Amino acid sequence: MIDGRGDTQRMLFGDPGPPGAGLSVAVVVLLVLATMAAAIGFARLPDPLVGLGLIGIAVFLAIGARICQARNQHQALYRLLSKRPPP
Repeated sequence: MIDGRGDTQRMLFGDPGPPGAGLSVAVVVLLVLATMAAAIGFARLPDPLVGLGLIGIAVFLAIGARICQARNQHQALYRLLSKRPPP
C-alpha cells in the first residue's frame, strides 16, 4: 500500500531523483504560471501603483528563491538518507 502511494506521488509531483536533477515538473509549471500572472499584473498597473508592483515583484522573486533553496535542502537530505544503512 505504501509503495502504491509513493508511486502516485512520484507520478504527480515528480521523483526527487539524484542530486542535481533540477526542479520537478509540477514546480516548473507553477513557476511559469506565476511568472506569467506577475508579468501581466505588473503591466496592467496604473502609474500610482507601480511602486507597490515593484514590491510585489520583489516578493515574487523571494518566493521563487525560497523554492529553489528548499529543493537544495531536500536534495541534501536525500543524499544523507541514501548513505544511511537500511534498518
